[in-house]
Amino acid sequence: MRRSRLAVLFAAALMWLAAGCACAATEARKPVADSAPRLALVIGNARYAKLGTLANPGRDAHLMADRLRQTGFEVTSVADRDLKSLSQDVEEFALKVKARGPAAVAVLYYAGHGVESDGVNYIVPVNADIKRRADIGPQSLSVKRVADRLSGAGNALNILIVDACRDNPFPSGVAGSETLGGLVPMGAVYGVFIASATGSGKVALDGEDGHSPYTKALADAMTVPGERLEDVFKSVRRQVRLSTGEQQIPWESTSLELDFFFVPPPPPPSQAAQLLAAAKETGNVALYDLLIDRFPESPEAVEARAAAGELKKRAGATGAPASSAASLVLDRARQTRAPEAYDLVASLFPDTPEADEARGAASRLREITVLDSAGPTYEGRELVQLIQAQLARLDCFAGEQVGMFDAATIQGLRRASLLSDERFLWYRPTMAALRALKKVDSHDGCARQRTVAAPRCLRVNNEDFCQ
Repeated sequence: MRRSRLAVLFAAALMWLAAGCACAATEARKPVADSAPRLALVIGNARYAKLGTLANPGRDAHLMADRLRQTGFEVTSVADRDLKSLSQDVEEFALKVKARGPAAVAVLYYAGHGVESDGVNYIVPVNADIKRRADIGPQSLSVKRVADRLSGAGNALNILIVDACRDNPFPSGVAGSETLGGLVPMGAVYGVFIASATGSGKVALDGEDGHSPYTKALADAMTVPGERLEDVFKSVRRQVRLSTGEQQIPWESTSLELDFFFVPPPPPPSQAAQLLAAAKETGNVALYDLLIDRFPESPEAVEARAAAGELKKRAGATGAPASSAASLVLDRARQTRAPEAYDLVASLFPDTPEADEARGAASRLREITVLDSAGPTYEGRELVQLIQAQLARLDCFAGEQVGMFDAATIQGLRRASLLSDERFLWYRPTMAALRALKKVDSHDGCARQRTVAAPRCLRVNNEDFCQ
């Protein structure tokens, strides 16, 4: 009975203190200072001389400029730029960012026509007259060139956002729609976070309310307090995927090592304040004792001593031994499998065996998170289809590549996990799994795995998989 009460008690402590421990655990991630200079260049290309007029880029650019100003950016906004002006805009912006120093944060947003040809992404100026494939490069501006110029500014963080590919206005002789629709996911450029409204072969929809689904979702997501840059774009991808019936799935590419918030989170209350609030809410004397023990000089400890003394007089309650508490909090962390839950164990009980286990578990979970979030990202059905394509290439999957994470895909992914030295979770679709599979040579596929059971069975990790 006592152990059950203690489990409830320290579960409450876990919930109230996890936020504080998370802050301590992420200090090494070097967040961008809230005081860092913020600059933005917003470009809206709508009135094309040869390609017709686009309905939304002007309004989308105006909305994005407003949101960026709202979040503290100094915004330069331009519209309907020809190739010379577009190139000058990028060059002048990069020089301006460089002049503001290495701490500066820069955002370049583009709305208008975009095109991918031969694996290279371009944004299209309003004076482009593209009649054949060879016209694309000379008459357009490479997205990679823009990213490289921003990277060369030497500042802390650059964010390049491309809401393009509204339709395919080019003559049929230029290239097939599968080539010109959408931008192809790019490799990482140091110091630049690159985001595109849609993937290769897909059209970015215009929406029905005067704004593209992508820009509208981004404008909403970037004003949510406490959302990291990566989480903002995860929210955008989810919203766009749902609002377009999975017709449009955005992607991002990043090599960033910093945390950035468009709207910073409010300062968290101290651990002592959180623990006092939890003790008051539960009325349990052991929480007051834990507060007094961990934060004896805090103002909260004064109130805790009085409250604990009164409770002990009334109920004769006593606190739990530290070793029992550490075990209970560790049990809770094993159930939640959250890094912050393990951080709490290490913070409250640093010299116990439980803390050693907790530090190792938190490190492994964060490693998985990093693998899942690095580089161009996909999710949902598109991610599963890409994994299935890799499994088929490695002779680990013979089913239909329809994006359903079914038993055949799970079995294939488990078999394929033996082909790579990189660890990934075989029982769910992750970017870590996709990246690991891409590195495996097709000659080293599942066909080379030894059949050790019946002729129609394959043994993998001491389990028999029979057809």
